Amino acid sequence: MAIDPSPQLAPQPALRPTQSAERIQTLDVARGIALFGILMVNVQLMTQPLEYLWTGDPAAEGPLAAAFHYLTRVLFESKSYPLFSMLFGMGMALMLDRARASGRAFAFPYLRRLFLLLLVGCAHAFLIWYGDILIYYALFGMGIMWVAGLSTRVLLIIASVLLGLATVWMVAFAILGGLMGGDEIVEETTVTTFAEFWQALKGGEVPGGPMDAAWAVAEIDANKNGPYANAVAMRAINWVSGTIFWMMFSGMFLHIPAMFLFGLAILRSGALTRPDSPWPGRFLLMGLVVGLPGSIAAVAMSELNDQGSIWFGLSAALTFVVGPCISIGYLGLASWMARGLIGNLIVKSVASAGRMALTNYLMQSILVAVLAQHWGLAWYGDVSRVGMVGIVAGIYVFQLGFSSLWLSRFTMGPFEYVWRCGIYFRMPKLLKQADA
Repeated sequence: MAIDPSPQLAPQPALRPTQSAERIQTLDVARGIALFGILMVNVQLMTQPLEYLWTGDPAAEGPLAAAFHYLTRVLFESKSYPLFSMLFGMGMALMLDRARASGRAFAFPYLRRLFLLLLVGCAHAFLIWYGDILIYYALFGMGIMWVAGLSTRVLLIIASVLLGLATVWMVAFAILGGLMGGDEIVEETTVTTFAEFWQALKGGEVPGGPMDAAWAVAEIDANKNGPYANAVAMRAINWVSGTIFWMMFSGMFLHIPAMFLFGLAILRSGALTRPDSPWPGRFLLMGLVVGLPGSIAAVAMSELNDQGSIWFGLSAALTFVVGPCISIGYLGLASWMARGLIGNLIVKSVASAGRMALTNYLMQSILVAVLAQHWGLAWYGDVSRVGMVGIVAGIYVFQLGFSSLWLSRFTMGPFEYVWRCGIYFRMPKLLKQADA
């Protein structure tokens, strides 16, 4: 139910960062779950070139590597970003409702928030890792924020329409790609360095795009051998190609806003906040009964068919629908964890990581960069799938402990603190008060 934004009789406090007592535990746990899933997906392209996804054979690395590959695809790939996107929409709803309750403006402070997020995303994408999602969240958020105040019913309708359009878009490209034969993977090249790749790219001599062997050679050389300027240039090239192919051609420009709106609607409905709500159980059931079998079917369709086939493209369209069902299932799991195991150390640690989601998201990229980039251990291009899972496990366990320890002394994560200083034009309290 919308909160009446009518003028108050007495002056109200300005908008301020959310206090610990005002937080919704389920959302923090869900963010903590999403952090694990997103790293399981991202670590592949943080440590290997794009070509690794197209030509890499998980079975050739052994049964354990194959198991990790399929589990990642079924449980996390195209499920973690929808979960993060829904949570982003929920955060937008919370900030709007707080602004209404205090009688303060929402638009300008939220635009500041998104602009700062855009700056952080640009720094992340070009200085650390090109697969940043924050840029898109900031840009799409600038559009979605204007409809955030609509009713739950209208938000669900708009979200469903956008999801339907994204799916139709993907089906159309699947059919078109199947009729045209798709892009051929170019497996041989004379390129040996990033400099040679750059000259070939300018001359139109990289016909396979990101699926060209020359592209992979350039990624490995720039990231593993440097210098830093070459790595930044390669990240910029990957970001532009990713924006064109992943964001535009694949319909993500429709899918992500749809997830924002679903998150807005779920939060507004009270499905996750009412103590007697039956929806968390239903969400978990949706993930298990609809999302999991659908995801297995989509992965099987893509693994058993050539990349240029219609069936391969249709697997992506199916994932657009069933992936968010697993994401919603994770919301149900998070609610169950927060309600039933509130005193459990693991749940508290996951929630702490979720409270510091921005810090931990950026930290993941920084820590993997230390391992993979030329200025660190230079493991880029050499990490196996089993090694990737080891990296994920090590980083995530560290983040659980670090987040719990940090929040025992401070009110928010370090990046959250800097970000909120810019949003609210003042320095919020960081150090916790010692008990009397």
